[in-house]
Amino acid sequence: TYMANLGEITEIVNASELTLEVGSDNYILLTNLNVHTGRPEDRVATTDGGPIYTYGKGDNWFTATLLVSTPELSSLNTLSQTDSNGALTSTAWKIVAKDVSGATKTFAATGVLRDYDVSKPSEGKVNIDIFVRVTGDTITIS
Repeated sequence: TYMANLGEITEIVNASELTLEVGSDNYILLTNLNVHTGRPEDRVATTDGGPIYTYGKGDNWFTATLLVSTPELSSLNTLSQTDSNGALTSTAWKIVAKDVSGATKTFAATGVLRDYDVSKPSEGKVNIDIFVRVTGDTITIS
């Protein structure tokens, strides 16, 4: 179940300040947020010519850029390791968006850190681009 509307997603993406919480860790700066929500679609033709559509579980993910330091990098590396069954660590992800008046909206979902890229510009902080696959079938925005 996807429990939000387009207006709430827009409020998060257009917020003046974004923070990311992963489990008990809080990453202060989050930029370049992209949220994808969708479902696989199967279209079957019927004898009367009208198609029937059925939909699978959520095909949801988000990408973002984090401005972080060494401790956060260590915990991200741990999240990207597989267990003995080849599965990634499923964890709670929260994106907290604050607008200029201080009001907040929180995007919450369970997911896995599929991959991340680390870059260091000639000036400025280390950037980490993350891809989080939402594995639970519920995304909430409150």
